[in-house]
Amino acid sequence: MKAALIGCGAIAGRWVRSLLADGRIEIAALIDPDQQAARALADRYELSPVFATTLDETLTLAPVDVVVNLTPPDRHYHVSREALAHGLHVLTEKPLALSLPDALDLVHLARERGLLLAVMQNRGTDPGFLAFCETVHLSAEPPFAIITDTLVTLPSPGFRSSQRLPITTDLAVHAFDQVRALITAPPTEVTCIETPTGFLAPHSSIAVITVRFEDGSLFTYRGGYTVDPFLRTDANGDWRVEARGFAARWAPDPASSRKTAESGPPAYQRCITTMVGTLHQPGTAPPVPAAGNLGSIALLDAALRSAGSSRSVQVPEVPDVRP
Repeated sequence: MKAALIGCGAIAGRWVRSLLADGRIEIAALIDPDQQAARALADRYELSPVFATTLDETLTLAPVDVVVNLTPPDRHYHVSREALAHGLHVLTEKPLALSLPDALDLVHLARERGLLLAVMQNRGTDPGFLAFCETVHLSAEPPFAIITDTLVTLPSPGFRSSQRLPITTDLAVHAFDQVRALITAPPTEVTCIETPTGFLAPHSSIAVITVRFEDGSLFTYRGGYTVDPFLRTDANGDWRVEARGFAARWAPDPASSRKTAESGPPAYQRCITTMVGTLHQPGTAPPVPAAGNLGSIALLDAALRSAGSSRSVQVPEVPDVRP
């Protein structure tokens, strides 16, 4: 199969390395309005793709089976929908979309066309975090009080300087994937405040998000981009869980986050390999694994509306989209 990568920013390197290591998909096209960035990416990894600024232009130059959507979050829905409408499979960076109706539209369109739609969920499927979740579930009963801090060093803002609420849309969405593995009760209400901290850096801000759940559990997320590495946490976050008669903490050391050959590939590479494997499964219509991400998009939808209105917002109900 041949893939077109749309978006040649910093995250593209991870995808190129992972796809080259997998070998089952050829990178046939690089699409970006910034052609200098596209050519630099090709040179870095010795690729020989066609170069284009739009998907329509690409399809006149080379056959493509799969689109890899690496655009900024506010473009994810439009780019993924265009690719699906062209009859192309879609592998996309998180988030799937910024609203639940848009995410549902993508899931339904992929299912109608018999196409794969898969989204990056590397934090929520991290083996270390899932082992922590299992320990919590075996040792305690809900309701839980959960606090997580995620401070990521980001010297260069990239696309984030042009995004509204970049912490909520680009960073907190990982925590939404993770908390759904810890708290299985339906979320009911979200309160989100994201405050710019431009005195630290032009792209800096801090988000505080509180989620209430039907079983009485409470989740508080505190996240931001930091310039000083002394303050950073591991990208997976620093998690604290308390229940009646129980307390636990999961806080990977950011200094030891670099993977070694013995520890296996990084979580994002495992996630991409799984996506590619799903694409190559024999059978009729591919499944739509992104449907399982709709619960996280419902939380993101509510968080963005809360931040925009400065009030608590009810979490929209996720319909049953099983075929």
